[in-house]
Amino acid sequence: MNLFTITLGNLKRRKLRSLLLLFSIIIGVASSVFLFTTTRSMEQDVADKIDQFGSNLLILPKTGETLSFGGVTVGTSPGQELDMDMIPQMKTIKNNETLATISPKLLAEGEINTKRVLLVGVQFPEELRLKKWWTIEGLAVGQLPKSNEILIGSEVVRILNLSIGQEVEIKGEKFWVGGVIQPTGSLENDQAIFMDLPTLQKIEDKPTAISLIEAAVLCYTCPIEDVSLQLSEKLPGTKVAALQSTIESRDDTVAQFSLFAAVISVILLMTSGFVVAMSMISAVKERTRDIGILRAIGFRKKHILRMFLYEVSLISALGGLMGFALGMGLAMQFGSTVVQMTVQVPFQPLLALYSLAAALVISLIAGIYPAWQASRLDPVEALRYF
Repeated sequence: MNLFTITLGNLKRRKLRSLLLLFSIIIGVASSVFLFTTTRSMEQDVADKIDQFGSNLLILPKTGETLSFGGVTVGTSPGQELDMDMIPQMKTIKNNETLATISPKLLAEGEINTKRVLLVGVQFPEELRLKKWWTIEGLAVGQLPKSNEILIGSEVVRILNLSIGQEVEIKGEKFWVGGVIQPTGSLENDQAIFMDLPTLQKIEDKPTAISLIEAAVLCYTCPIEDVSLQLSEKLPGTKVAALQSTIESRDDTVAQFSLFAAVISVILLMTSGFVVAMSMISAVKERTRDIGILRAIGFRKKHILRMFLYEVSLISALGGLMGFALGMGLAMQFGSTVVQMTVQVPFQPLLALYSLAAALVISLIAGIYPAWQASRLDPVEALRYF
């Protein structure tokens, strides 16, 4: 009979204690994995958007429902729609030279193969100038889609099983897939179909209507707030939002949430360690007689120490791996919903090693003192418990 066999036997005989100990480790690790992966995705998402959008402005209707653009809530959506006539007015502001690109958009809902899709009407030259980070499969550098061609996001390709050159019907009109936008990490891009703005306006019977205007502002000598104010004065009934300022404000919120998540993770892991320590101390008291027998038949102190450490190591290793699987699964499935942001949490297999290591280290630190106490029991005193 070796130590490992004895360890497994002890765990089997005390199933309830082992399950409670395992459950505490799973909860601690799973919570930490969930918070870590979700907050990292939030931080990465905000950082990417700051890099991508830069000093961009959004002009939106002042009234309507909440609109999320690029994963950030920035204003209101078509309760009333904007008009193409606003674009020439924008070019008359004092700092009009700072408006490098003006890209109007019309949002509409369509249906392909019984599935609802988001249609975004854009002027492709301006839109592609704004979205320089896009990688489009099927279009050569500098090539623009034709009026009867559409660009589709990566999620649309996956859900609808479309391919480049394929014909699709949208609201009774035939279009061809001109290109596929490779994953951007933003659901507003990955789940949308981009098409020629005049074409969508014609289909929707809204010849001059637009839902919002995005503008790239190159403002080295003046605050972007000045341009926002000038546009607000020129376009009454609209809301002008500085997208970078909005994202930076969200970045502050994410930083606070990340700090809070780190503190909660530490508390949960320490709580798991405390549960391990209490369970081990209780186990030592319950098994005093067993320890006395083992010492009496020749087991040394180091054998008793190793036996208890084997027990806590087996449970913590299993708890660490199960906690990683649970936390990772919850983060990928519900992370975006919990934090109320459009983020995608990727699977991180390397985190399984960190979860395993953290569970082992915390459990061994918590269990070393009770195990040491068990190894120091006097066999003569232990046998008196018979």
